Amino acid sequence: MSILFFAAVPSTAQEIVELPAEDLWLDPGFEEVYSVGSLDGPEWQQFGEVFDVAFDGAGNVYLLDIHASRVTVVDREGGLLRTIGRPGDGPGEFNHPTQLAVTEDGRVVVADVARHRAFQLYSSNGEFDRSVRVGDDLLGVDGRIYPDGGGQDAVVLSGRMISIESMRLGEEDPPGTRAVVRLALDADRVVRETITRAWAPPSTGTITFSVAGHEITTGDQTPPPRTFDPGLFVGPLPGGGVAFSDSSAYAIRIVDADGAPVRILTRPLHAQPVTDRILEAELARQLEEYAADAASSGGRSRVVVDGRTGERVEASLDDMMREGAVRSRRAYLEALPVADAVPVVLDLRTTRDGRIWVRRRGEDLLSDGPIDVLTMDGRYLGSYPAGTAMPDAFGPAGFLAFVETDEFGVQSVVVKQLAADARR
Repeated sequence: MSILFFAAVPSTAQEIVELPAEDLWLDPGFEEVYSVGSLDGPEWQQFGEVFDVAFDGAGNVYLLDIHASRVTVVDREGGLLRTIGRPGDGPGEFNHPTQLAVTEDGRVVVADVARHRAFQLYSSNGEFDRSVRVGDDLLGVDGRIYPDGGGQDAVVLSGRMISIESMRLGEEDPPGTRAVVRLALDADRVVRETITRAWAPPSTGTITFSVAGHEITTGDQTPPPRTFDPGLFVGPLPGGGVAFSDSSAYAIRIVDADGAPVRILTRPLHAQPVTDRILEAELARQLEEYAADAASSGGRSRVVVDGRTGERVEASLDDMMREGAVRSRRAYLEALPVADAVPVVLDLRTTRDGRIWVRRRGEDLLSDGPIDVLTMDGRYLGSYPAGTAMPDAFGPAGFLAFVETDEFGVQSVVVKQLAADARR
């Protein structure tokens, strides 16, 4: 491992850590602790769609079920601790919850932006605390939210905010940049705070495509990314800083709580140019994934629990509607511009103790590759081989949560634990 220093701006130097090129393989045999979720189990385990998962500092796991419009809290032994929220439009009720964050002491934040127009906050005993309204421009959050690592009454966003652009006049990002965002929740209204600025690929602008003779446009909302554009993956770190990846290269950037650059973690893994063959294969992969999602969520009948009545209902989406949705998706994907390179990094998550899990692209450039485990101070601990699932949530004592779906569309949440030597 070699260390260099790079002047990001005239007054600030940041460390460049060149990590080894050779992979050190780790054992992905995580020990299962418990599993919850079954149509034959108790009512609280009959999940509709678990959309997000998080741990508190005691190791309890929180499951956001968007069909049941509730958060189910499970203790360390797999037993029901409590449920939070219910369907509705009143205080403490959920209309269309999409993201979940849980603090060390068990306080809960649920993003219910599209319809409720707020972030809902709950105390550590599950009681509703208050709502924090979002601005009129915000349409939704595309990504994940995490508690601020510095203990602020705020969440850190990994992904992007989708807004009505004409309502953000004067708040636009400078050309070639996108904000790494902290959302402050200590007032009546959400306040966007820019932790630092990341690199941004060129904007696609308004996308227009045709389906069955009808012209469709993305209109005035935040432009979508190009095919193969690198995502903005952000994870909070102890002390309030963040780790993030923003480019096609393998360059994991660390900044402190004030946004000052600390170091960049690199490996000699390089983005590959996009070819016609790669593009065709990627579009086919995305369409196959989209069709499979449509099938699992509605293309075939699936028994779910109606969160409003508590009854089991059979939900399905008409085959013709599903086929029409896939055709529309194809037209949309074919209308998107294409980036020049296939990015190396596909995902990034962080743990409570500051470890950084980085999902790389597979050797075929289309599949998930290995997961590297790094530390915030610049050490490479090893890599889990391709085929290892990225945990949906990281808890204390090496707890990991995975959302799994069986061939019948029934979801379960499996909690596993890292071996003791992997937690050191």
